[in-house]
Amino acid sequence: MGEQDTSIKTTKDVRDRLRILASERGTTMNELLTELVTRELTEEEKELRAQQALDEVRQTTGVVVSDDARARARGFLKSLGQEHRAA
Repeated sequence: MGEQDTSIKTTKDVRDRLRILASERGTTMNELLTELVTRELTEEEKELRAQQALDEVRQTTGVVVSDDARARARGFLKSLGQEHRAA
């Protein structure tokens, strides 16, 4: 059995922009939305990737990153994101 279609409520402006973007890329709005949402990671996926990276660092170098260092790095990255949005 194939996937069922569903509807998403949005504004006309967003719908029209999706239509233009899809047309410029030679694709459908559904395919464009699929591409956009699969590109963005969930918080759970981000955490899993971070843990995998830390495991790789530990296995390759023997260095164990502390929880405090991870928290400081998260805070730094978050501040970068806030600065980017403010610019």
